[in-house]
Amino acid sequence: MKPLPSFVAPGLAIVLLVGLGAPLLAAETNGKIVAVRPDQNQFVLTENFKNLTFQVNNASKIFINDREAKLADLQLGDEASVTFDRQGRQLTASVVRCTRKIAAAPRASP
Repeated sequence: MKPLPSFVAPGLAIVLLVGLGAPLLAAETNGKIVAVRPDQNQFVLTENFKNLTFQVNNASKIFINDREAKLADLQLGDEASVTFDRQGRQLTASVVRCTRKIAAAPRASP
């Protein structure tokens, strides 16, 4: 039996590490919040006319205008950037960053 060439073992190690690490990579998307379901621990984001339903768990972090928040604090129309993991068809949000426009206070008339 012939020994393997010296470049095969490191090459196999790299392929194995990349193959095992790929499912651990998170994906990211942007869109608008179109539904919030705190009782089901989920929210729906629309991205280019496609609705994506995300699960939220205890490890999920939610921020609104850079302040930590809860799922129930999300509002329809919030612009959001979501970092998530996919397991089969289920999308689990790890970080949700929302931008909410703050209405200007009315000015007093002179």
